[in-house]
Formats: sequence, C-alpha cells, structure tokens
Amino acid sequence: MSSFVATNVSQSRLRRAFTLIELLVVIAIIAILIALLVPAVQKVREAAARTQCINNLKNLGLAMHNYHDANKEFPSNGWGWNWIGSPGMGAGAKQPGGWLYSILPYVEQGTLISSINVPAAGITASITKFVATPITVFNCPSRRNGGPYPAGNGGPYGTVGSDGLVWNVTFNNMARTDYAVCTGSQAADEISGGPVFANGTAPVPGSIPGNPGNFNGICYTGSAVSIPLIFRGSSNTVMIGEKYLNPSNYINGADPGDNECMYVGMDNDIGRDTNALPLHDLLGLTDALRFGSAHVGGLNVAYCDGSVQWVEYNVNLTVWQLSGQIQ
Repeated sequence: MSSFVATNVSQSRLRRAFTLIELLVVIAIIAILIALLVPAVQKVREAAARTQCINNLKNLGLAMHNYHDANKEFPSNGWGWNWIGSPGMGAGAKQPGGWLYSILPYVEQGTLISSINVPAAGITASITKFVATPITVFNCPSRRNGGPYPAGNGGPYGTVGSDGLVWNVTFNNMARTDYAVCTGSQAADEISGGPVFANGTAPVPGSIPGNPGNFNGICYTGSAVSIPLIFRGSSNTVMIGEKYLNPSNYINGADPGDNECMYVGMDNDIGRDTNALPLHDLLGLTDALRFGSAHVGGLNVAYCDGSVQWVEYNVNLTVWQLSGQIQ
C-alpha cells in the first residue's frame, strides 16, 4: 500500500512538457498579435505627430500675425540664398533674412537673435552656433527633428554685423525646417542669390531686387503684404504649409530644397508655390517647388486667417492654385 501511494505521488509531481506542435501554435498566435498591434501603435504615433504638426503651424501662423501687428505687414522673405538674417538690418525689405528669421522673436526665440548681435570679433562663432540650433516648432515630427544636418552645397552667406559691416560666413552643419511660406501660384519660389556685397559695406535697401512681377503670394523678396491686400480673403489664402522632400535626403543636406540655412533669404528651402499639386514624400523624387509632407493622404496648411486645415493630395488643381495667390 505504501509503495503504491509513493508511486502515484512521484507521478503526480511530473510536469507535462509542450509538444512541438503546441509550441508552434503559440508562436504563431504571438506573431499574429504582434502583426495586429504594430500598425495600431504606428497609427497612434502618427496621429500624435500630426497633432503636433498642426500645433506647430498654429504657432507659426500666430507668430506671423504678431509680426503683422507690430509692423503693419507680413514679413518680407529676404534678399536671396546668399544672405542670412542680420539683427542690425531691422524688418521688411531691408532685412536680408527670410520669414523664419523675422518671426523668431514671436516664437519665443528673441534671445537667439540677440546671441548673434555682436561685432566682427565674435560673429563667426556666434552665428555658427545660431544656425545649428534646431527649433522644435519648425519641424514636423512625422518626418524628422531639426538636426543639425550637413550643410550640403549651401553658402557661403553674407550677413551684417552690429558694426555695420558685411561678413562672409560658412557652416558645416545647419538646423532645418519642414515648413515653407507660400510665394504664390507661379511655378517659382526663388529669384536670385541677392545683391552683391563688396568692400565690407552692406547694400542699401534700394539696390535689393524686389518682386519681378510674377510673385503673387503672401511672402517673397521685397514683399509688403498686409491683411487688407489679401483680396481673395484670408481664410482662402495659403500662408504656410509643409514642404515636400525626398526621403532619401531628409538628413544629408543633398536636396536642393533643403540644402541651405533656414534663416536664408528667399529660397526654395523656406518657400514653395501652389502651381503644382502637393505631394506625399516619395523616395527618389526631388521637387523643390511643391508643398508636401510625410503624412499619408495630405498635408497641414496654415491659412492667412490663422486657421490650420488638412489639404488632401488630390485637391482640385485650380482650387489649389488660386489658394496660393492673394488676389
């Protein structure tokens, strides 16, 4: 009797192992669950990134309006791709830097501008740090952060020191932006490198090339657009949108629409037009004229009334083209 009980106790203590088929079934179930979970997590992540992108554009639109309140017009877009922003040159057409530079004080980055308002002795070091500082509100998290990334073939740039002299500066790394101002409905978003500088003397504003007659958007070289001049209505006119980029060139500085300092004067790095439909970032395709984004289905656009709207890539072309012009 005692041996029988001992035998049963020992057998009850034995653990039954999984068979190979059972293990394969469990692994298959886990794989299926992961396959179902990953897209859901990605959708949640993209939704959060898209919301942040919307908030960024709302802040940029508000900054443009605050600039308008202070200067009675929206910022001009700088002199051209050979120039970057200069604290001593004020606002409007006489400012060599583009719209991003002009709105820095209105996105709580006024101290960043103050850091480069120095004479020749320290201007290179201070500006090198300035252009390499990423600004969160200038980037869409669905695509990338602001870097800094390699300079590509951008530069050298002219800038005006607090001593009133023009200095030539070159950078190895620069922060980038994912947003562009609307230059109009024409198939162009830049004019030239800007005025030539010589003998350490800054060009007078009258020598700066202005609108050659074909730019009809909210911001371009020499522009002085105020809200009353937006005849099509501020709620119908594009102010700022996400810019198209080739994903191959997100971080290498090789894209012609992403190779400059983001505080450069009028250039396709900081301006786009509505002549062609916006486009989802497409691997291998480079286009420095279009708006576009890393989002699936469409892009976020800030209009001149400050609202941010979702625009689908298949928007009607005529409607899209008209939305880029102020009249």
